[in-house]
Amino acid sequence: MILELIERLSREAGKRELDFLLIGGHAVIQHGYPRMTLDVDFLCRTQQRDQWRAVLEPYGYKVYSEANAFSQFAGAPNWPKVDLMFVNDGTFEKLKKESVKKESLRVPSVQHLIALKLHATRSATRSSPQKDWGDIEALIRLHRLDPATQDFHDLILRYGGEESLVRIREIWQRFLMQEVHQ
Repeated sequence: MILELIERLSREAGKRELDFLLIGGHAVIQHGYPRMTLDVDFLCRTQQRDQWRAVLEPYGYKVYSEANAFSQFAGAPNWPKVDLMFVNDGTFEKLKKESVKKESLRVPSVQHLIALKLHATRSATRSSPQKDWGDIEALIRLHRLDPATQDFHDLILRYGGEESLVRIREIWQRFLMQEVHQ
């Protein structure tokens, strides 16, 4: 059901020339970490908010929560929720430029996906930051992302702050220790 929805929405967005990146749990899956997720998350341009609403409404989706940078939609009982995160054109272009194609979709680079996850962990309204941290840890291990690498270090500080950098260094050290003992 979820993959069918992603395909349908992708097709509809293409017809309307709407840019988007698949983010959230499905992007994590595309980067090699299989996990359960029951919603669909897209990163979109802020200026295309109304056009995205027009994409979702024919499928019975209605907004149930909205803020400046987010719209959350619920549809028919058996269909997954859809979350849209909106960013300005500059941010979107930067993420799109470094995105990767996975199957027929574009997803942020691993580092940018981690930046999005770090940003989410700092949100006061985030109900499950531990799930984000599980994704961050899995992506770091799978893609062997060393927080001492300057670009990754800077990204962590920018989107997660010093606390996140300390935590990610600990994750990295545990990972290295496990590799030594294997």
